[in-house]
Amino acid sequence: MTTPDPESFLPLTPPEFHVLLALGDEALHGYAMMQSLAEKTGGREALLPGTLYTTVARMVKRGLLDELDEAPRPDADRRRRYYRVSPLGRAVARAESARLRRLLTVAERESLVPGEG
Repeated sequence: MTTPDPESFLPLTPPEFHVLLALGDEALHGYAMMQSLAEKTGGREALLPGTLYTTVARMVKRGLLDELDEAPRPDADRRRRYYRVSPLGRAVARAESARLRRLLTVAERESLVPGEG
């Protein structure tokens, strides 16, 4: 079986990228993902429950996230479902970050970034 090209998943939807950002290197349940993204972005970005859970299900199906069979830590709530970024998901997140960086470079060159030029 060949590994899919991370570029073939691009561009990610904002909720997909937000889920990847929220998880980072952690295994989290849905509510913790919402909290993580809000914390990491200073409350400027949010994942709403309906969007989050449909996005997570789609990302698991596409191989970008792994659903854990067990809670990630002994003290974790075993009633919740936990997810982590898969190796493919990490490669796709890196490809999306590179894509966004290229776009930001263009925006900077065109004086479209606040505080620039």
